Amino acid sequence: MSYEDQQLDLKGIEAVIFDLDGTLVESEPVWAEAKKYIANREKIDVSEQVVLAYVGRSVADFVKEVIAPVNLQIIEKAIIDRALSRYDYNVFEIPGATDLIRKFSKNGFVVAICSSAPEKAILKCIQLLNVETCINTVVSSECLLRGKPDKFPYVETLRTLGISSEKAIVFEDAPAGLTSSISAGIKTVCVGSFIESQRFPCEMFAKNICDINLVGSK
Repeated sequence: MSYEDQQLDLKGIEAVIFDLDGTLVESEPVWAEAKKYIANREKIDVSEQVVLAYVGRSVADFVKEVIAPVNLQIIEKAIIDRALSRYDYNVFEIPGATDLIRKFSKNGFVVAICSSAPEKAILKCIQLLNVETCINTVVSSECLLRGKPDKFPYVETLRTLGISSEKAIVFEDAPAGLTSSISAGIKTVCVGSFIESQRFPCEMFAKNICDINLVGSK
């Protein structure tokens, strides 16, 4: 696998794990709007900087730490419902995402998604990308005790896949996800333009996922 002058040997890799929001689909504006809308309803002023700090983290974390621990589940559901109601016309594929997923699947890799998004959102995006037959496993932090940046979501993904960390590679875009995957001991490719991401010990940095070249098979 290559990007510009970077090379990454995929020998021994059996599974490819993708983050979702910001990595495969452009959905963060939808979630940002829903969080700010519901926070405002609850009389909480939320700045762009605060919203940005929760990119890659669960809605539950945002509600608990920014709005209030009281009525957490009700408020969390309100944010999720508002975001999902706007998904169909406001969430788009990040160019090249579908093609890369299909290439990995075609070349015999197991493909998984590990995301902080609710499972309903993940499934909507899989349909949007039209890659239902390529995805072997979906892990949502919604169903876990601890979400990103904790390593637990990726540890759980490895457990579900039945493989060790040395046999997997992750594609992530945000600091919370990078912290999670790297602390789980998985080789990680950073995609996107988060400046903070440059400080992480990733195997490869790619500004555009569409320019990543997958050569040959495992």
